[in-house]
Amino acid sequence: MNPMEQLRKARPAHLDTPVDEGTRAAELNYAMAQFRQAKPARARKIAKPVWGLGLAGVAAATAVAVGVTATGGTTPAPSAPAVAAPQGEQQPAVKLSAKQVLLVAAESSLKAKAGSGAYWHIVTSSGNAQQVGTKVQYTVNSLGRSETWIARSPKVDSWWVSQNLGTKPAPGSEAAWKQDGSPTTWTVKVAKRGGGKLLIDSKGGKPFGNPINVGDKIADLAGTNVSFAELQTLPTTAAALKARLMQGYAGHGTESDEPQDADAWLFQVTSGVLSDMPVKPAVRAAAYKVLAGLDGVRSLGEVTDALGRKGQGIGRAESWPNGQYERQLIIDPETGLLLTDQIVAVHAGGQWAGAKPGTVVNYNAITKAEWTNNKPVKP
Repeated sequence: MNPMEQLRKARPAHLDTPVDEGTRAAELNYAMAQFRQAKPARARKIAKPVWGLGLAGVAAATAVAVGVTATGGTTPAPSAPAVAAPQGEQQPAVKLSAKQVLLVAAESSLKAKAGSGAYWHIVTSSGNAQQVGTKVQYTVNSLGRSETWIARSPKVDSWWVSQNLGTKPAPGSEAAWKQDGSPTTWTVKVAKRGGGKLLIDSKGGKPFGNPINVGDKIADLAGTNVSFAELQTLPTTAAALKARLMQGYAGHGTESDEPQDADAWLFQVTSGVLSDMPVKPAVRAAAYKVLAGLDGVRSLGEVTDALGRKGQGIGRAESWPNGQYERQLIIDPETGLLLTDQIVAVHAGGQWAGAKPGTVVNYNAITKAEWTNNKPVKP
């Protein structure tokens, strides 16, 4: 049985049920505002939202955010992956290897239409967990929503808009929150040189946003600003795409000077190509094949993301100054769509100290990625 046949056999039938607009709207309520990182005036670089950064970058971005968002939920811990059974069946679901999942996603990506339209439109829900409390420690969740419109024409502005939808105790933390006096604001320490504190609020805020293009440059690819035209000429083979991306590797993260090994860096940067860049289907296929060729990538089996959507998960362990984590991708291999890019605690520290192993401490869930002629809805 080939990987695609295995996948179809393992896929629960309910995943093929159309999602009504009410359910989709409810999913979008599980979101968080994304934040743009301050950049030196000497070299303006297209900033990436929090979910696109490495953990060191997440901490740095949190330090300058106006509001912070968080997420709850867990995923199978790296030491004990779980294999779910399809609904209505007693036998465990077929668990594909990480390589099989990625190669099936690559095959499906090649079948997708290139699409047309004035803008590449992306809607995302994101989260960044915070441990809070004065009398007792617990986790709070903040919710929000963001949209990005990447213009095809270099003569038109690309836009990014975000809205903080408020903060509340994470599921399972309600009792501790009441014991702490049911606060509606929290002060948290943030990771930055010299230390710092940040106030987060249970109330949401109004949408805010700004153009993200720098001249004709509309995206940050491997640490370098690139234009739409440059994205359209990216290599369509795994070896050539990997070589192109690795041109930007300098031994550290894309948003910080913290050391980062080459495979962890490539896993992150390649995931960014899949999550938010208007590239050709063949480039997406090549990106999945790049991931399939990395060492240390494991299969998670069927995984449920923060929005309740199921997909096939892969993960890779990463070590950072503030602890050990696993970066995970949740994929729908039959469509080639990346559903969620998330960070899961293994031995968490820093702003996530106290998070139990398997807790999703940072995520980006993509709820829409399509070409459109509709203009950006500006705040």
